[in-house]
Amino acid sequence: MKNPEKNKSKNKGDAIVELKHLTWEDIEELPKEKTIFFLPISPMEEHGPHLPVGTDFLTAEDTAKAAIQKIRQKDHSIHCILLPSVPLGYCEFSTDFPGSFSVSSHTIKEVVYSFGSSLATHGFKYLVVCTYHMALGHLKGIYAAMQKLRKKYHMHVCEPWAPIFYSQEISKAEPKLGFETNKELHAGFRETSLMKYQYPYLVSPKYQNLLPCHKDLDSPRIVFQKLKDLGVTQGYIGNPSKADATYGRWFFNFTVDTYVSATFSLLNNEKPRPLPKDTKNKIRLLFWQ
Repeated sequence: MKNPEKNKSKNKGDAIVELKHLTWEDIEELPKEKTIFFLPISPMEEHGPHLPVGTDFLTAEDTAKAAIQKIRQKDHSIHCILLPSVPLGYCEFSTDFPGSFSVSSHTIKEVVYSFGSSLATHGFKYLVVCTYHMALGHLKGIYAAMQKLRKKYHMHVCEPWAPIFYSQEISKAEPKLGFETNKELHAGFRETSLMKYQYPYLVSPKYQNLLPCHKDLDSPRIVFQKLKDLGVTQGYIGNPSKADATYGRWFFNFTVDTYVSATFSLLNNEKPRPLPKDTKNKIRLLFWQ
């Protein structure tokens, strides 16, 4: 098969080409300077009594697919390849609830590095890591892998969402809501809105009756503590009862646009946007991970 784009017929007619549908010859024929791979990776993790444990995983995968479609619309010469989604992440703080499966930062590093190094060995240069899980232990593994890929293979690799999430740019860009959203940290207004837009049939109606729950997760006193230790007895931090599908659509598209912009910057050999300095410092303090 000379053109892997023909494989889109196996993907219900869209423009998404998935690695799992290609032969090694298809992959070998891809133009190295015009091919970029997308790796969705997020854990199975509890998201309150109202959202599925796959919330972060589904969002990482769906935003990656939507970004690929948008990139292809903008420039048909770019070959976007979707790698198999990886249902792994560091989420130790939520493992006191069933449905949360946590692995170490080192494991995440090895997984991301293995994908990247395998591609780089065969001449590929571009990789976008798509994660919606913002735990610092999770990001530590991803960013360590990216640093190693850049150093050993001079690979162009980025993770676009964390620099936006930790810079507070979401609250600056989002529609005026009349209430503070920066404290919506886990399965609260933002994520419940997102899932109401993406998968309304997976959102339990009980979200409407959940009371606000806010906790400061920046305090050094919470190190090694889990959610229930902090008094988060139902597994959410925020105010899910305010969730709105219209906001969810905006949030989804904002994420997609972030991926698209980062992808074109990567292809132009521009340096990826870094994590904020204070976020990097916090990650460095996770010496046990």
